[in-house]
Amino acid sequence: MSKKKEIVNFDLKYKTQNNMTEFTNGFRKEGLEFLKKRYKKTTDEFIKATYPKKDQANMRVKISRLINKPPNAPGYFDAMELAKDLALYFNTFRTNGDQFISSNYFVGMAAYIDVIGGAYDDGQVGLFAKKDIKKCAVPVRYTGCQAVITKTPSSNGLIRVFKARNNIYTGADSRFGICQDKKTKVIYIGFLEPNSNGRYDVVDRSWSTGKKNLPNIATDITPAWTSRIETELYPSYWDY
Repeated sequence: MSKKKEIVNFDLKYKTQNNMTEFTNGFRKEGLEFLKKRYKKTTDEFIKATYPKKDQANMRVKISRLINKPPNAPGYFDAMELAKDLALYFNTFRTNGDQFISSNYFVGMAAYIDVIGGAYDDGQVGLFAKKDIKKCAVPVRYTGCQAVITKTPSSNGLIRVFKARNNIYTGADSRFGICQDKKTKVIYIGFLEPNSNGRYDVVDRSWSTGKKNLPNIATDITPAWTSRIETELYPSYWDY
């Protein structure tokens, strides 16, 4: 966790990119790379285990062209053919309750966002060092967002997705959100309640009733920026 206190300028410190597999490409390369890393396998090992020796050289070329081809490029080796072969191959290495890998895992469109920090039980967010930031697959509508992962016992592992902003976003007012105190540089997560003086309280509310049942996480602060939590989800290891 990064201990340095500074105003987080998301455009500079954590450059948000639209990391998304093109739907027209038809093959989710990131999914293949994850499985190769997890099971310590290579594309060449897959080819040798799957295709006759006389076809392997040709398949290397076909697979490389399919995985790396630009959108809408012509081709004859279908993404679903490769997806089925890969699913059969990697399912043989599943252990310890690993999820079944379907052919659909390798096709379609996926968005990848950065998980940039952890949310702790004091309502504060600690940013990760850049080397510790992980990417996570999320529904495509959250392309361009970022996330923090919850470190509290009640929801450990839950990621909370938000749009990186460098301004006060009134759409987060009276909503569950994230903000940074301009004075202390501390990043908070909680219900953002605007005050008549233009400052904010960060409020801890019950998930069951929505009522305030604990002292404020922060009181009467002037945020440098605010953002709304767009969604929450528990990713499986497949999503990293």
